[in-house]
Amino acid sequence: MPKGAAPERYRDILESTTLGHLATVDQDGRPQVNPVWFIADGEQVFLSVKADTAKYRNMRANPNVAISLADATRPERYLELRGTVTGLELYEDLSWVNHLARKYTGADFTHGADGEHRYKVTIHVDSWTAQN
Repeated sequence: MPKGAAPERYRDILESTTLGHLATVDQDGRPQVNPVWFIADGEQVFLSVKADTAKYRNMRANPNVAISLADATRPERYLELRGTVTGLELYEDLSWVNHLARKYTGADFTHGADGEHRYKVTIHVDSWTAQN
């Protein structure tokens, strides 16, 4: 597995509106996978989670994660990023999730309200693998 950031040749997957599939480790050491909206630059992945979710609890207990991204036009082409959660920044408004929603829907997020505890998650990419 190559170390460091994902190569530039996968930028199209990172910038696409394809959902990522985030893998975390639960309290029993079992994997948990959820689809997520994300923004990534190859070195870091950013996403939003609510405080009352299993994936948030999992990341707090074990910061090791992976995210799998498939090319929407060629499903056999994919990118997997593995890394460590390096930041959980609290947002009590929808500004960060709105930023993600605009990437995926072109509009602000409509399934939440200011005052909810949402976190901007920063994942530092340690290694990657891919099928081209």
